[in-house]
Amino acid sequence: MLSAVMALAFALGASAQQGLAVDNVFRRFGHAKGCTMVEMHDAELKGYKLQVYKSLTYKNLQPDIDPYLKADRKNAKKIREVVQSGRIVSGYYMMSPLGGGVNRYVLFSNPRGNSGAVIYIEGRLTPDDIMKLCYSSM
Repeated sequence: MLSAVMALAFALGASAQQGLAVDNVFRRFGHAKGCTMVEMHDAELKGYKLQVYKSLTYKNLQPDIDPYLKADRKNAKKIREVVQSGRIVSGYYMMSPLGGGVNRYVLFSNPRGNSGAVIYIEGRLTPDDIMKLCYSSM
């Protein structure tokens, strides 16, 4: 029974960001020194139900993270970015949805040069929901 539960948990985690470059960010840096990774399944955040929430905060890795974000940007269905002094400092990419109305988002923030955060969200959220989730003071 325990092995079946572990196999199911692995299958859920493995499929979360399948086919996205951001998957490599979590795999490569999730347990690296100076990084903090959080992963939740079937969670609620500020009143929004999320099937998957995965975040990584990092220090001194922006040059290593950038290629993965650029790769997902090329395949994004919707792009929202904040540019400051000619540099992209935050934003989100809406990726190809999964079946059943489940959307996938890659969010990022790197206002301090080489440090920042990458977040993967999967759920029935619209782009407006993502904006409210990120910028509301709930």
